[in-house]
Amino acid sequence: MSKKSTHIEGLIEQGVQVIDDQPDIQLVSETDLGKLAADEKFMHEDVTVVIMATTDANAAPYASINVNGDMKIIHRNVPTKVKRKHIEVLARMKETRWLQSVPDGYIGQIDMGSLRGHTGLAYPFTVIEDKNPKGGAWLANIMAEPA
Repeated sequence: MSKKSTHIEGLIEQGVQVIDDQPDIQLVSETDLGKLAADEKFMHEDVTVVIMATTDANAAPYASINVNGDMKIIHRNVPTKVKRKHIEVLARMKETRWLQSVPDGYIGQIDMGSLRGHTGLAYPFTVIEDKNPKGGAWLANIMAEPA
């Protein structure tokens, strides 16, 4: 349902042809607003997470997670309490590393068939505590998404 502003209605009365395929005002039902508020509350719940240690000498000792200006530093091997919105970013931080396999003694053109990609989390982590019973299923859905 849409409602045109009084300014637009006044122009129409003066004979101006207004071509507008988008309404000026979009009414939001209370159920939609309630769902948005519930989703926002869910994303701001505290979750305790630990980023795994690594044997990679070049790997960063911490992950820097920024969500709309709200930045959190999560050090490796230290249980840290952060908002669920930061966990979502951490869960979506996937990287693909490529390995080129070439037979011994092979001289010639390298083709894409000799490349194998391995995708995984940039910062493998474990959730230590999530008090919301829906949190596990939510995280599983995000982790199952392709990189």
